Amino acid sequence: MRASASTTESYLRLSQISLFSLLLVCSLIIPAVSERNGGVSSFGDHLSTVVPYSLSFLLCIIFLCLAAKTVLEMGASFRVMAYLLLIIAFFDFLILISTFPRRVSPIFYQIHDWLGIALYTYEFLLSIWFISRQWKLKTAVAFSVECFGSIVGLLSSLKIIHFLYYGQVIGALGFGILLVVVFPYIIDMSRVREDNR
Repeated sequence: MRASASTTESYLRLSQISLFSLLLVCSLIIPAVSERNGGVSSFGDHLSTVVPYSLSFLLCIIFLCLAAKTVLEMGASFRVMAYLLLIIAFFDFLILISTFPRRVSPIFYQIHDWLGIALYTYEFLLSIWFISRQWKLKTAVAFSVECFGSIVGLLSSLKIIHFLYYGQVIGALGFGILLVVVFPYIIDMSRVREDNR
């Protein structure tokens, strides 16, 4: 039981490490993106950052899918839990592939933006569920970080302030912490309930 949840946690941790470490590389290569109110997707527009940007999403997607596969192997009753991870991976994939044509026309740009909003909405709803399952100081802080980042991102999208990059990264970081900390805990608790039946 613990080994399966531990393996899931390892894959989830790797998904977030690969995402944030490679986006950090992008930030070091082109720090001006954060200064110009550009979003994370702006790294996909530059030859110098397109590879680490793409890898950040691709590796995150791969590790999320591996985590979902591990959850699926626990039994049919865990299928919904695995699908929760696969939906995140699917959104990440759509956001990645929609990055590149978004400069072609305003329609593609809007599609990309709406996909980002859909992902953040989905992650926010998941976060509410996560903290309802495990409310403690660490999860409360992570949720607060996610909320703060989401508000900064929203206000930046509305051109009220100009910190879109920071809002996206801070919001995603808060969610990433919740995902790594709470999701394996929920798996563990579900396994315990099943074993006690």
